[in-house]
Formats: sequence, structure tokens, C-alpha cells
Amino acid sequence: MNIIDVSNLERIDKKPARRMTLLSNGEVMQNGFKIKTLELRLYTNILQNKPLSHSIITAYLETDEHSIETLYDEGGLEDNALEKSTELLTNSLGLSGLILRLIISLENTLKVQNDQ
Repeated sequence: MNIIDVSNLERIDKKPARRMTLLSNGEVMQNGFKIKTLELRLYTNILQNKPLSHSIITAYLETDEHSIETLYDEGGLEDNALEKSTELLTNSLGLSGLILRLIISLENTLKVQNDQ
């Protein structure tokens, strides 16, 4: 199942302008999920009718069974915002926190869908 947890799907209905892979070895387990890929994705100029550039960064997690993409950052981001976010996550033990956040969102979404 592919879950997109972004309030307005039109904001990410195209290919990301850039991606940064944070993890891709497929050997990490979290809460019973085998993590295949963890990425940050940059979508640029998402508000077409605005004079200022507006971008978002999403976090994308692919497991052995499901994937989830959620909002990570947004606004008038600098040109190197994706690199800065990647550096922050990889240098400050942020990867484990991001993975846990995404897994919790994934589990909650799956629970809601199973309860319906």
C-alpha cells in the first residue's frame, strides 16, 4: 500500500525536482517493518499563482510491504535546503527519529484502514 500523508495531494502530484537517499541497504528493521529506502524529496514551485517560490520537502519511506510519504518542511526554502536537511538528519542521529515517525504514521494509517 502506498500512503501519501500530505494535506493537498496536488502539491506533490508531479515528480520531485530532486531526491536525496538517506538509507537504501534494506537491512534495517523497525517495529516489524523491513526498511528498503528512506529519501527526502524536494518539490519546487508548488504554488503556481504566487510570485514567490514555494517548495516542500517530503520524507519518503519504503518498507517491504508499504510506503509512506509525509511532509518534512515547506516554505520559501533556500536552494540548498535539501542538502541542509540531509546533513542535519545524518549528522545528528535524526535518521532513527525520522524512521520512527514515519513508521508510527504508517501503523496509524493501517490501523484506521483496518478498523473501517
